[in-house]
Amino acid sequence: MKMNKTLKLFLIVILTTIQFVQLSCNSGSGIPKVAIIQDKPQEWADALKLGFTDGLAEQGYDIGKDVIIVSRSGAGDPATFSIIAQNFVKGDYKIIYALGTQSAQEIFNLTKDKDILFGAVTDPVQAGFFKSNLKTPLANISGTQDLWPYPAQFDLIKALIPNIKKIGILYNSSEVNSQISVDYIRKECSKRNIQLVEKTVSQESEILQATSAELSQGIEMLYIPADNTAQTSAPSIIAQCDKANIPVFTGISGIVENGALATVGTNYYELGKVNANQAIEILFKGEKAKQVPVSIADKGDIYINMKVANKLGIKVPESITKKAFKIYQ
Repeated sequence: MKMNKTLKLFLIVILTTIQFVQLSCNSGSGIPKVAIIQDKPQEWADALKLGFTDGLAEQGYDIGKDVIIVSRSGAGDPATFSIIAQNFVKGDYKIIYALGTQSAQEIFNLTKDKDILFGAVTDPVQAGFFKSNLKTPLANISGTQDLWPYPAQFDLIKALIPNIKKIGILYNSSEVNSQISVDYIRKECSKRNIQLVEKTVSQESEILQATSAELSQGIEMLYIPADNTAQTSAPSIIAQCDKANIPVFTGISGIVENGALATVGTNYYELGKVNANQAIEILFKGEKAKQVPVSIADKGDIYINMKVANKLGIKVPESITKKAFKIYQ
């Protein structure tokens, strides 16, 4: 028997509340707590979390003894995500570490006083966290920016497919990070005389149809931008493109590992370590988040999926493989 939506939401509220009460009771006295929130499971977010906890450990801080970390995901459900965010804001957490733009905006809209640390936000100013530049915070907030190295990405695309003329992209136009990402992609395509075919979606269920529409227009590559909706649907996008022998490009190394051709991507694990250093300033050195400078990912690593390249008959120059941070065979 199917559970009706109201009952399901009620059970989510009860279960989540019980979990938070239990965590509060068992958290220990005097140990600072960090809440980690993400709207849905994604590889880059998992890498951020691992880098964050490893970064704290490398600096000599024992997880569970010196700092308590509570991590929750909305699992792609807006109602669950909202409940988690509200509980974190009400709880006695010293820092709320929000992974990505959507998570950070959710927390930002609920509190301006708590220490908010964001991880991998494409443009913190456009996201509404700063007034005009990264030195004018509109709340007690800081974090890391992950603007992709778009010129280097397109240099790699041209090195792999020198005569490419038409690229397709899929994105959710309601995501601020997507709008910024697509603007950069448009500029790079314009500079290189590459035609850009754009398709927008409002939810994941529209991805398959949008991908089919892109493929029907003769694209030579599909580019997954800094868009959470498209990235979450990467396996189905890659599967469709694979049947049509069309390579997929992106900025996320985990998506390359799972079937995209290549990228010059941000090392999110290392970016998580940067967030850990920022958290140490807040947790143990008395700084407020708004006093900690935002850090920017200013370089990228080359990731190549050689199995995909060989299947598609794409020759990867030796000059590229020598510089690659990771080659997936």
